[in-house]
Amino acid sequence: MAKVLIAGCGDLGQGVARHFVAKGAEVTGIRRSGTAFPEGVKGITQDITTLSAKDWPEADLVYLIMTPAGRTAEAYQAAYVDTAQAVVDGFKGRTTPPKVIFVSSTSVYGESRGEWIDDTSTAVAASPTAEKILQAEAILVENFSATAVRCSGIYGPGRYRLIEGVHRGEAWSLNQWTNRIHRDDVVSALCITGEHMLADQTLPAHIIASDGHPASMWEVKLWLSARLQVSPPLPDTVSITDYLSSRGKRIVGQTLQTLGWRPGYPSYISGYENMLLDYQAWLAQRNTQL
Repeated sequence: MAKVLIAGCGDLGQGVARHFVAKGAEVTGIRRSGTAFPEGVKGITQDITTLSAKDWPEADLVYLIMTPAGRTAEAYQAAYVDTAQAVVDGFKGRTTPPKVIFVSSTSVYGESRGEWIDDTSTAVAASPTAEKILQAEAILVENFSATAVRCSGIYGPGRYRLIEGVHRGEAWSLNQWTNRIHRDDVVSALCITGEHMLADQTLPAHIIASDGHPASMWEVKLWLSARLQVSPPLPDTVSITDYLSSRGKRIVGQTLQTLGWRPGYPSYISGYENMLLDYQAWLAQRNTQL
């Protein structure tokens, strides 16, 4: 029976946990706060940086899924670098070290002029926070058979920030390329990557997880405006060049597809279409509470 440890058993981690419980694995989840864990998961509520080595459970596969408390280098140090080192310290001296999957970010690619990025692209950080993510990746790769799953912008159930901003008519910033992946597709990507690692297949040190359909932010917002039946906050006259994205990057990964992964939501249209009814229900409920 495979032993799977999910360090950071929040939204994504719980989806992964349910998958492996259904597969018959022995699953342990750790979260810093809260005691809600999926059925069949042994739960531990504690900050993993404070776990002593003896308290780390045996594991064949470890998922490290962290969320920083802010967008500062200090917050990323705590969320990524310190937790990566905690995993190293927790399994130091074990006869058989686990394989590790680290949920990373495509923000490690510093390109910002519309360049195309794929799994072979070299990550060159353009910000202190991205440097911290790459530092965490390096710590794990140096100590384990580890793969970083670099996710583009995650959206999905409960993640209504963009929809709400369009609905409220918030001013649009300059147009740029945007890359997305639905929450459910992140979970399935993490699961299929873990299954291959448990089968002792050698994987690259990093894999991109994105829907493979980059779009301009204005395109996404115009589509949402039409679906929400609100007028976009654009002036009466807009230059054609305003609609052309010159900033950001365009991300397309191939490795996940070679592992058999296919996104359930291959573009923002299918993903947000699926979310809009839930958003309207959430909005109605929130309005009744005001």
